Amino acid sequence: MICMHECMRRNILILTATMLKGKYMCQLLGKIESTFKNFHPKAAGASNVCRLVIRSCSSQFAELLQVERDSVHKDVAWIKLNRPPVNSFSKQMLADIATSVNTIENDPTYRGIILSSSIPGIFSSGLDITEMYQKTPDYYADFWHNVQELWLRLYGSSLPVIAAINGHSPAGGCLMVLGCDYRIMATGKYIIGLNEVAVGVVPEILTCTVLNLLNHRQTEKVLQLGTLFSVEDAVEAGLVDQSVSPENLEETARNEIAKWLKIPDHARSLSKQMMRSKAIETVLKDRQKDIDDFVNMVSQPAIQNTIGKYLQSLKARKK
Repeated sequence: MICMHECMRRNILILTATMLKGKYMCQLLGKIESTFKNFHPKAAGASNVCRLVIRSCSSQFAELLQVERDSVHKDVAWIKLNRPPVNSFSKQMLADIATSVNTIENDPTYRGIILSSSIPGIFSSGLDITEMYQKTPDYYADFWHNVQELWLRLYGSSLPVIAAINGHSPAGGCLMVLGCDYRIMATGKYIIGLNEVAVGVVPEILTCTVLNLLNHRQTEKVLQLGTLFSVEDAVEAGLVDQSVSPENLEETARNEIAKWLKIPDHARSLSKQMMRSKAIETVLKDRQKDIDDFVNMVSQPAIQNTIGKYLQSLKARKK
Protein backbone atom coordinates (compact mmCIF):
# COMPACT_ATOMS: atom_id res chain seq x y z
CA MET A 1 0.00 0.00 0.00
CA ILE A 2 2.84 2.38 0.85
CA CYS A 3 4.47 1.71 -2.49
CA MET A 4 1.21 2.52 -4.27
CA HIS A 5 0.91 5.80 -2.37
CA GLU A 6 4.52 6.66 -3.18
CA CYS A 7 4.02 5.86 -6.85
CA MET A 8 0.86 7.96 -6.94
CA ARG A 9 2.64 10.86 -5.26
CA ARG A 10 5.54 10.77 -7.70
CA ASN A 11 3.22 10.74 -10.68
CA ILE A 12 1.23 13.71 -9.37
CA LEU A 13 4.40 15.68 -8.69
CA ILE A 14 5.74 15.05 -12.17
CA LEU A 15 2.40 15.87 -13.76
CA THR A 16 2.14 19.08 -11.74
CA ALA A 17 5.60 20.20 -12.79
CA THR A 18 4.87 19.41 -16.41
CA MET A 19 1.61 21.37 -16.50
CA LEU A 20 2.44 24.35 -14.31
CA LYS A 21 4.54 27.35 -15.07
CA GLY A 22 4.84 30.53 -13.09
CA LYS A 23 5.04 31.75 -9.55
CA TYR A 24 2.72 29.24 -7.83
CA MET A 25 4.42 26.03 -8.93
CA CYS A 26 6.71 25.67 -5.91
CA GLN A 27 3.96 26.53 -3.42
CA LEU A 28 1.60 23.97 -4.96
CA LEU A 29 4.22 21.23 -4.93
CA GLY A 30 4.75 21.90 -1.24
CA LYS A 31 1.01 21.61 -0.61
CA ILE A 32 0.93 18.30 -2.49
CA GLU A 33 3.72 17.01 -0.24
CA SER A 34 1.79 18.11 2.86
CA THR A 35 -1.34 16.36 1.60
CA PHE A 36 0.53 13.09 1.22
CA LYS A 37 2.02 13.49 4.67
CA ASN A 38 -1.46 13.77 6.17
CA PHE A 39 -2.76 10.92 3.98
CA HIS A 40 -0.07 8.42 4.86
CA PRO A 41 2.83 9.48 7.15
CA LYS A 42 5.10 6.63 6.03
CA ALA A 43 4.74 7.67 2.44
CA ALA A 44 5.47 11.29 3.27
CA GLY A 45 8.75 13.12 2.72
CA ALA A 46 10.03 14.77 -0.39
CA SER A 47 11.47 12.16 -2.69
CA ASN A 48 14.26 12.68 -5.16
CA VAL A 49 11.53 13.28 -7.72
CA CYS A 50 10.09 16.16 -5.71
CA ARG A 51 13.49 17.77 -5.21
CA LEU A 52 14.33 17.46 -8.88
CA VAL A 53 10.92 18.79 -9.86
CA ILE A 54 11.33 21.88 -7.71
CA ARG A 55 14.92 22.51 -8.77
CA SER A 56 14.74 21.64 -12.44
CA CYS A 57 11.25 22.32 -13.75
CA SER A 58 11.23 25.98 -12.81
CA SER A 59 14.09 27.84 -14.43
CA GLN A 60 13.44 30.81 -12.16
CA PHE A 61 13.70 28.65 -9.04
CA ALA A 62 16.89 27.04 -10.33
CA GLU A 63 18.39 30.50 -10.79
CA LEU A 64 17.35 31.87 -7.41
CA LEU A 65 18.62 29.01 -5.23
CA GLN A 66 21.22 26.28 -5.25
CA VAL A 67 20.04 23.32 -3.17
CA GLU A 68 22.41 20.39 -2.73
CA ARG A 69 23.32 17.60 -0.35
CA ASP A 70 26.48 18.19 1.68
CA SER A 71 29.49 16.24 0.45
CA VAL A 72 30.54 15.22 4.00
CA HIS A 73 27.32 15.00 6.01
CA LYS A 74 24.89 13.31 3.64
CA ASP A 75 21.94 14.13 5.89
CA VAL A 76 22.60 17.89 5.62
CA ALA A 77 21.27 20.14 2.84
CA TRP A 78 22.89 23.35 1.67
CA ILE A 79 20.59 26.14 0.53
CA LYS A 80 22.61 28.81 -1.24
CA LEU A 81 21.00 32.09 -2.26
CA ASN A 82 21.68 32.80 -5.91
CA ARG A 83 20.12 36.01 -7.18
CA PRO A 84 22.90 38.30 -8.42
CA PRO A 85 24.04 40.87 -7.86
CA VAL A 86 23.07 41.11 -4.16
CA ASN A 87 20.56 38.32 -3.40
CA SER A 88 17.71 40.76 -2.73
CA PHE A 89 14.53 38.92 -1.76
CA SER A 90 11.84 39.22 -4.41
CA LYS A 91 8.36 37.83 -3.75
CA GLN A 92 9.26 34.74 -5.77
CA MET A 93 12.59 34.20 -4.03
CA LEU A 94 10.94 34.37 -0.60
CA ALA A 95 8.44 31.73 -1.69
CA ASP A 96 11.15 29.52 -3.17
CA ILE A 97 13.28 29.54 -0.01
CA ALA A 98 10.26 28.71 2.17
CA THR A 99 9.27 25.89 -0.18
CA SER A 100 12.81 24.56 -0.20
CA VAL A 101 12.97 24.49 3.61
CA ASN A 102 9.61 22.73 3.75
CA THR A 103 10.68 20.17 1.15
CA ILE A 104 13.89 19.34 3.03
CA GLU A 105 12.04 19.10 6.34
CA ASN A 106 9.64 16.55 4.85
CA ASP A 107 12.45 14.39 3.50
CA PRO A 108 13.48 11.85 6.18
CA THR A 109 16.96 11.56 4.66
CA TYR A 110 17.75 15.10 5.85
CA ARG A 111 18.40 16.12 9.45
CA GLY A 112 19.84 19.62 9.06
CA ILE A 113 20.23 22.69 6.85
CA ILE A 114 23.11 25.08 6.20
CA LEU A 115 22.03 28.40 4.73
CA SER A 116 24.55 30.42 2.74
CA SER A 117 25.09 32.32 -0.53
CA SER A 118 26.71 31.51 -3.85
CA ILE A 119 27.82 35.14 -4.33
CA PRO A 120 31.23 35.98 -2.80
CA GLY A 121 31.08 38.78 -0.25
CA ILE A 122 27.28 38.96 -0.28
CA PHE A 123 24.84 36.98 1.82
CA SER A 124 21.80 39.13 1.08
CA SER A 125 21.01 42.83 0.82
CA GLY A 126 17.55 42.12 2.24
CA LEU A 127 14.10 42.63 0.78
CA ASP A 128 13.94 43.74 -2.82
CA ILE A 129 12.90 47.36 -2.37
CA THR A 130 11.33 47.46 -5.84
CA GLU A 131 8.73 45.00 -4.58
CA MET A 132 7.49 47.73 -2.24
CA TYR A 133 7.27 50.53 -4.79
CA GLN A 134 4.33 51.49 -6.99
CA LYS A 135 2.52 48.16 -6.65
CA THR A 136 -1.10 47.33 -5.78
CA PRO A 137 -2.27 46.66 -2.20
CA ASP A 138 -2.89 43.01 -3.13
CA TYR A 139 0.69 42.70 -4.37
CA TYR A 140 2.04 44.20 -1.14
CA ALA A 141 -0.12 41.79 0.86
CA ASP A 142 1.17 38.76 -1.06
CA PHE A 143 4.74 40.00 -0.70
CA TRP A 144 4.45 40.40 3.06
CA HIS A 145 2.70 37.06 3.41
CA ASN A 146 5.77 35.49 1.79
CA VAL A 147 8.06 37.34 4.22
CA GLN A 148 6.05 35.98 7.14
CA GLU A 149 6.00 32.48 5.67
CA LEU A 150 9.77 32.37 5.23
CA TRP A 151 10.30 33.59 8.80
CA LEU A 152 7.89 30.98 10.15
CA ARG A 153 9.56 28.20 8.14
CA LEU A 154 13.06 29.10 9.31
CA TYR A 155 12.34 30.16 12.88
CA GLY A 156 10.00 27.24 13.47
CA SER A 157 11.92 24.59 11.55
CA SER A 158 12.15 21.22 13.26
CA LEU A 159 15.67 20.86 11.81
CA PRO A 160 18.80 22.65 13.03
CA VAL A 161 19.55 25.50 10.63
CA ILE A 162 23.06 26.96 10.57
CA ALA A 163 23.70 30.27 8.81
CA ALA A 164 27.05 30.50 7.03
CA ILE A 165 27.12 34.25 6.36
CA ASN A 166 29.73 34.84 3.69
CA GLY A 167 29.33 38.62 3.35
CA HIS A 168 27.06 41.63 3.82
CA SER A 169 23.71 40.86 5.45
CA PRO A 170 21.69 43.98 6.25
CA ALA A 171 17.92 44.35 6.70
CA GLY A 172 15.99 41.29 5.49
CA GLY A 173 19.25 39.38 5.15
CA CYS A 174 19.82 39.87 8.85
CA LEU A 175 16.22 38.95 9.67
CA MET A 176 16.65 35.71 7.75
CA VAL A 177 19.79 34.60 9.58
CA LEU A 178 18.28 35.55 12.94
CA GLY A 179 15.71 32.85 12.27
CA CYS A 180 18.50 30.26 12.20
CA ASP A 181 19.80 28.33 15.21
CA TYR A 182 23.45 29.36 14.93
CA ARG A 183 25.14 32.12 12.94
CA ILE A 184 28.72 32.03 11.66
CA MET A 185 29.97 35.08 9.75
CA ALA A 186 33.04 35.45 7.61
CA THR A 187 35.55 38.02 8.80
CA GLY A 188 36.08 41.08 6.64
CA LYS A 189 34.66 44.55 6.14
CA TYR A 190 31.08 43.30 6.10
CA ILE A 191 27.98 44.70 7.76
CA ILE A 192 24.93 43.09 9.32
CA GLY A 193 21.92 44.65 11.00
CA LEU A 194 18.26 45.56 10.88
CA ASN A 195 18.12 48.93 9.10
CA GLU A 196 14.59 48.71 7.61
CA VAL A 197 13.66 51.92 9.43
CA ALA A 198 15.88 53.80 6.96
CA VAL A 199 13.25 53.32 4.25
CA GLY A 200 10.29 53.62 6.60
CA VAL A 201 9.52 49.91 7.00
CA VAL A 202 9.16 48.58 10.56
CA PRO A 203 7.92 44.96 10.55
CA GLU A 204 6.57 43.48 13.79
CA ILE A 205 8.48 40.26 13.11
CA LEU A 206 11.70 42.13 13.86
CA THR A 207 10.69 42.78 17.45
CA CYS A 208 9.82 39.12 18.12
CA THR A 209 13.12 37.93 16.68
CA VAL A 210 15.52 40.45 18.18
CA LEU A 211 14.02 40.32 21.67
CA ASN A 212 15.02 36.66 21.80
CA LEU A 213 18.66 37.67 21.28
CA LEU A 214 19.11 41.09 22.88
CA ASN A 215 17.63 42.73 25.93
CA HIS A 216 14.71 45.14 25.63
CA ARG A 217 16.83 48.30 25.71
CA GLN A 218 19.27 47.02 23.09
CA THR A 219 16.38 46.01 20.85
CA GLU A 220 14.82 49.48 21.14
CA LYS A 221 18.04 51.17 20.07
CA VAL A 222 18.90 48.70 17.29
CA LEU A 223 15.45 48.91 15.68
CA GLN A 224 14.93 52.66 16.09
CA LEU A 225 18.38 53.62 14.86
CA GLY A 226 18.64 50.93 12.18
CA THR A 227 22.08 50.02 13.53
CA LEU A 228 24.46 48.25 11.17
CA PHE A 229 27.22 46.24 12.86
CA SER A 230 30.67 45.22 11.79
CA VAL A 231 31.40 41.51 12.07
CA GLU A 232 33.26 42.00 15.33
CA ASP A 233 30.54 44.18 16.85
CA ALA A 234 27.82 41.77 15.74
CA VAL A 235 29.55 38.93 17.61
CA GLU A 236 29.94 41.10 20.70
CA ALA A 237 26.27 42.18 20.57
CA GLY A 238 25.03 38.61 20.14
CA LEU A 239 23.57 38.90 16.64
CA VAL A 240 26.29 36.54 15.37
CA ASP A 241 27.61 33.58 17.35
CA GLN A 242 31.03 33.18 15.75
CA SER A 243 33.31 34.73 13.13
CA VAL A 244 35.87 32.84 11.05
CA SER A 245 38.03 33.52 8.03
CA PRO A 246 36.16 33.23 4.69
CA GLU A 247 38.18 30.19 3.64
CA ASN A 248 37.15 28.35 6.82
CA LEU A 249 33.47 29.30 6.75
CA GLU A 250 32.05 26.18 5.09
CA GLU A 251 34.14 23.76 7.13
CA THR A 252 33.22 25.56 10.35
CA ALA A 253 29.53 25.34 9.41
CA ARG A 254 29.91 21.59 8.81
CA ASN A 255 31.61 21.12 12.16
CA GLU A 256 28.98 23.15 13.94
CA ILE A 257 25.97 21.35 12.51
CA ALA A 258 27.62 18.03 13.41
CA LYS A 259 27.37 19.07 17.09
CA TRP A 260 23.64 19.69 16.73
CA LEU A 261 23.11 16.37 14.98
CA LYS A 262 24.67 14.47 17.89
CA ILE A 263 21.57 15.32 19.93
CA PRO A 264 18.51 13.08 19.43
CA ASP A 265 16.30 14.81 16.87
CA HIS A 266 13.11 14.68 18.91
CA ALA A 267 14.66 16.08 22.09
CA ARG A 268 16.47 18.87 20.26
CA SER A 269 13.40 19.82 18.23
CA LEU A 270 11.19 19.84 21.32
CA SER A 271 13.64 22.09 23.17
CA LYS A 272 13.64 24.50 20.23
CA GLN A 273 9.86 24.49 20.08
CA MET A 274 9.57 25.33 23.77
CA MET A 275 11.93 28.28 23.39
CA ARG A 276 10.41 29.68 20.20
CA SER A 277 6.73 28.81 20.39
CA LYS A 278 5.67 32.05 22.10
CA ALA A 279 7.11 34.26 19.34
CA ILE A 280 5.64 32.02 16.64
CA GLU A 281 2.21 32.06 18.29
CA THR A 282 2.34 35.86 18.46
CA VAL A 283 3.09 36.17 14.75
CA LEU A 284 0.41 33.65 13.80
CA LYS A 285 -2.22 35.31 16.00
CA ASP A 286 -1.56 38.76 14.54
CA ARG A 287 -0.68 37.59 11.04
CA GLN A 288 -3.48 39.29 9.11
CA LYS A 289 -3.18 42.47 11.15
CA ASP A 290 0.56 42.51 10.44
CA ILE A 291 -0.14 42.19 6.71
CA ASP A 292 -2.75 44.94 6.82
CA ASP A 293 -0.41 47.21 8.79
CA PHE A 294 2.39 46.59 6.29
CA VAL A 295 0.14 47.34 3.31
CA ASN A 296 -1.15 50.53 4.93
CA MET A 297 2.33 51.63 5.90
CA VAL A 298 4.07 50.97 2.60
CA SER A 299 1.16 52.52 0.63
CA GLN A 300 1.53 55.86 2.40
CA PRO A 301 2.64 58.65 0.00
CA ALA A 302 5.44 59.62 2.37
CA ILE A 303 6.82 56.06 2.41
CA GLN A 304 6.49 55.72 -1.35
CA ASN A 305 8.34 59.01 -1.73
CA THR A 306 11.13 57.80 0.59
CA ILE A 307 11.46 54.52 -1.31
CA GLY A 308 11.43 56.35 -4.65
CA LYS A 309 14.26 58.64 -3.55
CA TYR A 310 16.22 55.65 -2.25
CA LEU A 311 15.86 53.87 -5.60
CA GLN A 312 16.96 57.01 -7.43
CA SER A 313 20.05 57.23 -5.24
CA LEU A 314 20.90 53.60 -6.10
CA LYS A 315 20.59 54.34 -9.81
CA ALA A 316 22.84 57.39 -9.39
CA ARG A 317 25.55 55.26 -7.77
CA LYS A 318 25.58 52.91 -10.75
CA LYS A 319 26.30 55.75 -13.20
